[in-house]
Amino acid sequence: MSNCPVVLQTGFRIFFLGAALYAVVGMAFWYLFYVAGINIFVGMPLTVWHGHEMIFGFTMAVVAGFLLTAVQNWTGLPTVNGRSLFFLFLLWSMARVFAFMPTSFPYWPAAACNILFITLLSVAIIKPIITVKQWKQSAVFSKLILILISGIAFYVYLAQADLDAERKALRFMVYMIISLIFTIGRRVIPFFIERGVGYSVTLKNSKSLDMTSLVCLVSFSIIDVLWPQPYVITMLSGILCIVHILRLSGWYTPGIWKKPLLWILFIGYVFLILGFLFKIFAVIANRPDDAALHAWTVGGIGIFTLGMMARVSWGHTGRNIAQPPKAITTMFVMIILSAVVRVFLPLLFEPQYIMWVAISQIFWMLAFGMFAVIYFPVLTCARPDGKWG
Repeated sequence: MSNCPVVLQTGFRIFFLGAALYAVVGMAFWYLFYVAGINIFVGMPLTVWHGHEMIFGFTMAVVAGFLLTAVQNWTGLPTVNGRSLFFLFLLWSMARVFAFMPTSFPYWPAAACNILFITLLSVAIIKPIITVKQWKQSAVFSKLILILISGIAFYVYLAQADLDAERKALRFMVYMIISLIFTIGRRVIPFFIERGVGYSVTLKNSKSLDMTSLVCLVSFSIIDVLWPQPYVITMLSGILCIVHILRLSGWYTPGIWKKPLLWILFIGYVFLILGFLFKIFAVIANRPDDAALHAWTVGGIGIFTLGMMARVSWGHTGRNIAQPPKAITTMFVMIILSAVVRVFLPLLFEPQYIMWVAISQIFWMLAFGMFAVIYFPVLTCARPDGKWG
């Protein structure tokens, strides 16, 4: 163990670093392809490539880093580190390289690397959970399995050049990631707030809200992707909005606004709720749900993951969580601006759509670029207290 490089001691170090750097690189290429109109050389249809890389590339790296660390905490058993962790990261990295291959290049190397990465990640997550029989964690690994199945379906449809089915597989993956955030958020947000606001507060969770959310979100995900029923989708979206507004109000305490590591998670959660609100409008108006999709992805997933990466990286390297780096406030403002510009401005000023996309991309790259700069020494250097991990 003593010979293990610091960056390979725990999953969050290398995967958060990879996720942040790829958030910048992947978005820079998306800017060149979509906004600047540079020659499109990738093998997938353009918007499919973007969705694919944001999910398989950026988001799954954050999921890997977080879950490998969280499961270690939950179970008390070590997850992969050293060479095993490096191999997992290498698979993810090779899949990113293959994603940039031209049309003439076969799909199977990218498919093999991505699917093997998610499979081995799932095994690494599930193994310690099963060992200690922590069945309450099944809510987490069941979503990983569904993400894996959706990923396999995506490549099957890609091989058949079925554009509609490819999009549906990616959309289902987005819904499973939202579901994962709701599950993790329910555990960590009240926990973080109770310990982080600096005064005594007891926040409440509701079993009935939890169950309603689970049933409605599973139903919504399946119906929206496989069997679109406008009235049912509208009803389920409405229920999910109400359920999560009630859940979030149960966690609210004014002290969060003084702590960037708390309010950022809160705002990310608000964007997930907004996504369901925009979904209702899209269905009623019979229009594309672009605003809903980007409220969920840039807003919910983007903001929440950056907040989690900032907190986990600081706290799990033995630093004082009450004194995070001052620059994180600017970083968080950047990611919120990225979401606001991408979600709201195209609705208000549609003729300038491409310009809003470009501005949002720039804010996104600035936010994750700042994370990479601020947290590079944190993630690559030994803990100040000299401990392993």
